[in-house]
Amino acid sequence: MGKTQGTNEADEDRRTDLTDLRFVGPVTATALAAAGYGPAHVREKRLSYEMLIDADVNPGVAAKIRREHSLSWSFEGTGSSLDQRSTQVRGLKDEERAWIAASTGDWENAEPATGATTDGGGTAQDAERAWRERSRPEPVTTIADVGGATADRLAEAGITSIRSLAIANPSDVARSLDIDRDRVAAWCDAARELSE
Repeated sequence: MGKTQGTNEADEDRRTDLTDLRFVGPVTATALAAAGYGPAHVREKRLSYEMLIDADVNPGVAAKIRREHSLSWSFEGTGSSLDQRSTQVRGLKDEERAWIAASTGDWENAEPATGATTDGGGTAQDAERAWRERSRPEPVTTIADVGGATADRLAEAGITSIRSLAIANPSDVARSLDIDRDRVAAWCDAARELSE
């Protein structure tokens, strides 16, 4: 019986320490402690969203904990998941996909490449700067029929780039901004053409 009491005291200490973490309340702390997780699991990022769900943490709370503490969605298949995701993300160019694929290696333990040259002859910093320039969101005003006032209205709906307009639902945008649906559909079509 002494062993059970000691375990219960350890679980109680773990629950108390867990509640010191942001978005971890008493119910969540109890679920995590019952699954054998303590605050170190969160701080050291040894927990994932998937593991939180498996520990019977409310999905909404698990999402908040994952965001707040920068936890992974899952540890399953982490070796190729970034590379796989790069093939699924819309709007990426071939160079961006290659950069993501190259980033899936042991980059956390790699030495900084200060002044290192790339195959193109420039430094790694030059290559990154060029990639960032190419990746900069293209404004919706690139479309001939979209001026500054229209761009401001689209921004109210969270649409600030060609990419976001290309994937927007014309009916939803038209309804939320009280703009003609056919006009919005034409903008979305133009954005899709520009983002290809």
